[in-house]
Amino acid sequence: MKHLVLFILVTTYFKLHEACEMNRVLLHNELGPGRLLEFHCYSVNNDLGVKNLNFNATPYVIEFHDDVILITTWDCLLRQGANMEYSYKVEVYRAGHRIIPKCGQIRVWTAKLDGIYFSRDLDTPPVLALRWNKA
Repeated sequence: MKHLVLFILVTTYFKLHEACEMNRVLLHNELGPGRLLEFHCYSVNNDLGVKNLNFNATPYVIEFHDDVILITTWDCLLRQGANMEYSYKVEVYRAGHRIIPKCGQIRVWTAKLDGIYFSRDLDTPPVLALRWNKA
């Protein structure tokens, strides 16, 4: 009986996971012409390494499913400036406690000169959430 219950739970999880639209974190660079946004994003299971995003380039997108066992989190160290002297370590995504993971979540982070802006969807303009730290 225990094996049957386990089989049903595992099967249900994978069916839900297949139908679940991936969550996305989008990073935008609106720092200004010639200004790079350097970022290093990682989760418990993935490390994307250090990358650069040019001003007004296509947003960088991180796609993933929530983990059922662990609480899915993504952190990014964002840096900018002539010598990358402005930075902020941001938890760009954190799943809530739930047995059934959320699907299709969107987090939009936009780097501007005065700070880092945030929105939870593509239709709402981002608002100033964080001010840059200077090293």
